[in-house]
Amino acid sequence: MAKFEWIEFEVIKDIYWDDWGRFVKVFSKGQICKGKLYDDGAIVAESPYYEGISDSVDLSRIKILHDN
Repeated sequence: MAKFEWIEFEVIKDIYWDDWGRFVKVFSKGQICKGKLYDDGAIVAESPYYEGISDSVDLSRIKILHDN
């Protein structure tokens, strides 16, 4: 199982995910969110708009504020 640590990040540009060919906004600029930073550098977070839906977050659209 992959190792991860919890982080907090600020969304600096809106983030969209592909939902079967339709892009939906999943994070809005200015939000402060929590996610998992994996050993390979990937960050996975749950969208505040879609409970239970999580995916990787584009690193160019966030600023990491705090890691544990």
